[in-house]
Amino acid sequence: MLTSKSPRVRAGLAAYGDRALLLGAAFSFLLASGTYSHVMAQDTEQAADDDTLTGTVDDVVVTGTRVQSRTVGESTSPITVIGGDELRATGKQNLRDALNELDTSFRNSAGFSGQTGIAVRRAALRGLSADQTLILVNGKRRHSTALIFTAGQTSVGASPVDLDLIPTSLVAHIEILRDGAAAQYGSDAIAGVINIILKENAEGGDANITLGRYLDSNNQKHGYGPTAQLSINQGFEIGDGGFFSLGGDIDIHGFTNVAGPAPRESPGGVDYNIYPGGGTDPRETSVTRYRQILGLPKGQTYNIGYNAELPVTFGDQAKLYSFSTFGHRYSQGWGTFRNPNSPQNVRAVYPDGFEPQFVVEEDDYQITAGLKGGAAGGLFWDLSTTFGQSRANVRNENSLNPSFGPASPRDLDNGWLISTEWTTNLDLSQELATGAFEKPLNVAGGFEFRYNRFQEKEGEYHSWADGGYENPDFPAGSQGHFPLPGSAGMAGFAPENAGNYDRNNVATYLDFDQNLTSDWNVSIAGRYESYSDFGETVSGKASSRYQIFDWIAARATVSNGFRAPSLQQQFYGSSLPAYGTDPVTGVPNQLRYTRYVPSTSSLGMLLGGEPLQPETSRNYSVGLILNPLEHLNVTLDLYQIDIDDRITSITLQASQIAPILAANGLETNQNVSYFTNAVNTRTRGLDIKADYVTDFDDYGVIKWSLQSTFNRHKVTGIADNPPELAGINLQQVTRNTIGNLTVANPKNVTALSAAWLIDDFTVNVRETRYSEVRGLNALDPARDEVVRPAFITDLSVGYNVTDQVTFTLGGNNIFNVKPDQLPEAAIWTSGGALLYGFPAVGPNYSFYSPYGVYGGFYYARLSLTW
Repeated sequence: MLTSKSPRVRAGLAAYGDRALLLGAAFSFLLASGTYSHVMAQDTEQAADDDTLTGTVDDVVVTGTRVQSRTVGESTSPITVIGGDELRATGKQNLRDALNELDTSFRNSAGFSGQTGIAVRRAALRGLSADQTLILVNGKRRHSTALIFTAGQTSVGASPVDLDLIPTSLVAHIEILRDGAAAQYGSDAIAGVINIILKENAEGGDANITLGRYLDSNNQKHGYGPTAQLSINQGFEIGDGGFFSLGGDIDIHGFTNVAGPAPRESPGGVDYNIYPGGGTDPRETSVTRYRQILGLPKGQTYNIGYNAELPVTFGDQAKLYSFSTFGHRYSQGWGTFRNPNSPQNVRAVYPDGFEPQFVVEEDDYQITAGLKGGAAGGLFWDLSTTFGQSRANVRNENSLNPSFGPASPRDLDNGWLISTEWTTNLDLSQELATGAFEKPLNVAGGFEFRYNRFQEKEGEYHSWADGGYENPDFPAGSQGHFPLPGSAGMAGFAPENAGNYDRNNVATYLDFDQNLTSDWNVSIAGRYESYSDFGETVSGKASSRYQIFDWIAARATVSNGFRAPSLQQQFYGSSLPAYGTDPVTGVPNQLRYTRYVPSTSSLGMLLGGEPLQPETSRNYSVGLILNPLEHLNVTLDLYQIDIDDRITSITLQASQIAPILAANGLETNQNVSYFTNAVNTRTRGLDIKADYVTDFDDYGVIKWSLQSTFNRHKVTGIADNPPELAGINLQQVTRNTIGNLTVANPKNVTALSAAWLIDDFTVNVRETRYSEVRGLNALDPARDEVVRPAFITDLSVGYNVTDQVTFTLGGNNIFNVKPDQLPEAAIWTSGGALLYGFPAVGPNYSFYSPYGVYGGFYYARLSLTW
């Protein structure tokens, strides 16, 4: 038994050694009616304390199992528990970034997201796509964002759950299941499941105030990302034995900027003049060349939520429960700076040029209500319904539609994307004494109905229309004589893009769990689903765990699963105007649209599009759980994930498809993109996790933690080109796409951390190593983006001013490590164009960097408890 002379350390050790069981069903209450709904109506006790000594093999979990009181160490699948205090101790402003710091298998998706992707960042498990990880809140499926990442690179086409809109103040702990679980939960659970368990306090509360910023900026426009955050939680007792836990967060942050100055010329001699007269304009020699803002957006996020439960006199131990979150976010990013001499600038409006601002404003909410309890004979039941919606308005501000000239509005509404999900569940479980084995058979089953809707609403007329304005600053036949239509840099949704689409699915499942002996557990699960759009799926899972000796156990799992194509992937549409040479007439500087169309639209099907099918997976894992020494816990898990029919996008150039378009009487000067099932992949990996606690007596206690994640991704198959495209030179899966699937995430992430408690001080230090990543260029290997291995150090020091007040100073990436600048070959094209199209050089960092490009972030936090 660990001991210490420090009262605070002894309290921490008591929480570590005698932790009350976690309540697997965290419940919420909506004013007078409440409901909770967890993974399967299993009741365990709430953790008594969430401090730095969490995440041991003795923590009770509810994710990936329908058996009550199963611990991390007893689980047949690898699972990690992260306490709420651990999340808040990272200094990060949201759950996504906090998890990125604390679990090496969870990574923020790499790559430049562009346009609406600036607002919603994505993350995933095991280097897979963000939409291949299922997110639960109190065991209930969380709805996804309405936005879609058409430029997401490592998550192209994804519309994942937005973790940033769940209040951290309301989170008790998070359970991360790193295994396929579609047989238990349905679509999306290919890489694993993240279950966010909410607080259940009937009294008391806490508050955290955090101020921080990045160390430096590379631009005279600054951009240090100053941040202010407030989070607060308060619990209330309701009824006889009920609770109402209320939490809210406010996050206000400024932009970051890593853009260097606009160059004077490219290596090929292309001039980058800012003013029309170039070198003859006296302003050219004195004007600041820091024109571009490139980095994290400026924004505000407001989240509020509750979790509540009220015992009722209905049945046996019945409980009415409810939980809900509401989030509002305003995000403002910047497009490419338009110089005064740009064809897309109207000098009468912006004589010194302009930089359009891309604004995404969202409202996001979800509410769950239900009733659960027991019945005669030991039957447990849980009936719940969950409604969630994401509403995103996209705008272009301080901008214009140059095709309307001076008459164009300066602020344009580009339209709306709205995603809705409504899920109703009935879950049942019971232990049956079969007599065949010493312990009873746990049987679980249930039914689910889910309704999804996606709406795309057209933008205002000036955001997408062609006004036909002739720019007097440009001669006939040149770019700019007729400026491009639509909002600058991000045209609005046109009437042909607008639509309202829905689907529904029904599901039923069965789950059996049996201890064959005191050392050997076996579980089997199966799930059937029927979707109104693509048809039926059947998923299965078999798992086993065997206690070889007291200090070592083995576990293994085999399963299959799927991810249903989202409605966004099936029906999203947009058009982006540009200039191009007409592939038929050869006339240059002609208006050319790049269109995203549904694969089942008339244009999509003409060019080989087909109805999207679900991605299907096969998961295999085998692992060891070791406790060779007291207080030393080690897990090693090998896994393989085969995914067929992965959805990616195909882009067809005008020069390739002009004959097909001409033969069908369509405009020939257009590029066309759509989503398609095109790639099979295989992921193999190893997860290593170890934690150990040492007692240094008068010098405190340290909890050590080691995590290391290894994985390798490869493409195992590529679909044949559609017969409609036979005879054209088409590589539908490009080198860039293959790279994004295989080498854009680090093959290894290793983190060693220590939490040192001594008297009234807490010191947390974490060292993380990221292996090399690469962004492969579609055509030219010389333009590949390479991010070399790096070590990142995080440090925080907290001091307990009183029992209720703690002050913390900390930093993430305290040594301000940034990736190497890209070589000129990766920055410039042969035609003199710049990386990502931004008029800025030196520095030029790769956005594939797994630790970001913004350097060190430093913060101070005041924490209060009562």
